[in-house]
Amino acid sequence: MSLASPIDSKLEGVVWKRTLKEPVLSYPTLAGEESADIVVVGAGFCGLNAALAAAKAGQKVILLEAGIVGSGASGRNGGYNVPQFPGPITPGVVEAAIGKKKGQALSELVLGGADAVFRQIERYQINCSAVQHGWVQPAHSEAALAKVKKVFDAWKAWGADVTWLSQGDLSARLGAAGYIAGWFNPTGGTVNPYGLTIGLGRAAVQEGVRIFEKSPVDGIEEGPGGVTVKAGAGRVRAKRVIVATNAYTGDFLPEVQRATVPVYLYHAATRPLRAELRASILPGGECFTDLRKSGGFGRLDDAGRLISGGAVFAFGDKQAYGIAHAKTRMRQLFPQLTDADCEFEDYWEGYCAVTENYLPQVQRLGKEVFAVVGFSTRGVNLAQNLGRMVGEFAAGTRSLDDVPVAVIEQRRDVPLWALKVRAARLVFPLYQAKDRLGLS
Repeated sequence: MSLASPIDSKLEGVVWKRTLKEPVLSYPTLAGEESADIVVVGAGFCGLNAALAAAKAGQKVILLEAGIVGSGASGRNGGYNVPQFPGPITPGVVEAAIGKKKGQALSELVLGGADAVFRQIERYQINCSAVQHGWVQPAHSEAALAKVKKVFDAWKAWGADVTWLSQGDLSARLGAAGYIAGWFNPTGGTVNPYGLTIGLGRAAVQEGVRIFEKSPVDGIEEGPGGVTVKAGAGRVRAKRVIVATNAYTGDFLPEVQRATVPVYLYHAATRPLRAELRASILPGGECFTDLRKSGGFGRLDDAGRLISGGAVFAFGDKQAYGIAHAKTRMRQLFPQLTDADCEFEDYWEGYCAVTENYLPQVQRLGKEVFAVVGFSTRGVNLAQNLGRMVGEFAAGTRSLDDVPVAVIEQRRDVPLWALKVRAARLVFPLYQAKDRLGLS
């Protein structure tokens, strides 16, 4: 994959494609002239939910996807539906970053967002192996404990239904070693993310959205009569455009591409664990993500495969490096695993769009052209719920001021973007060193 064209419609090595339960639907390629009230670019979690919401509000919606539905970050992530901001970010930090009104609204969205995702899955009967047995944020070091406790206290003061867990509690819930304490939110859980995108595509079509696959947008022109979106030989005339391509934007919209750093991540899935291991590893079906920079998270799929990962170290044999790290981390977390238990059936990579403050934002690219970017590892929750709100804005049922993120009116590239993109692909050993020294 290159940054210019990071689309991989085959989803090579992605366990979610191999274990898919939703029937895959095929959509045509855009050809000729079309018209719509709203064009959404990008058929991932954000774009699908934006299109779905706008269509439910009575708008004529066309959704354009460069690859196939779910072939970007949405279909290849870890499938963690997390009711928390990235890492140690608290509601207070969010308010300081984007103001009290929007900060409080975004915190409410995050807190209730995981549950909202599961309820939408039920509403449209999406078969995506959804499991809502809760999410845990454990602390692996004294430095992490201080941050994790601060996050827990903030949500507790907010009135959230969260529970503090002792070392013994964590051991019983996770079956993992090395954690000091942590907290639990019962609304979190896991999904097959590719299955969820496929089901959302079906739901969008049911609501009247027209989807076109393998239709990469190569131009957006705004004039007095509206906006023209170009995709190869095809054209769509619309009143408003929402770009939801994130780390898979490519080069055609540099103002969107350079607003975030595309972090290169990998995941690896074991073969299904032995029955005796499944009784001791995540026995209640919870999932967890800690604060390790080099990856400290775990979940099972519905066949009992253990899934973990981290940042790709794009030097030499990156796949061998990632698999070796994943095996070491799994054995560290779960000493009951043998080397044979940590043999991987699947390995895949993908990009995640990270903003400087780890919070999403809306960009105004023109009078009626907007982009939504930067979910920073929280796409299953945030991309879907914020996508819905942006779809409501596009349809005119919500004001832009009521979308609870910063609105960037002028182009604002990440400083030293090209350097940071390259550094992100080589920084993994530094992350490992910080974790070993207890600095994360």
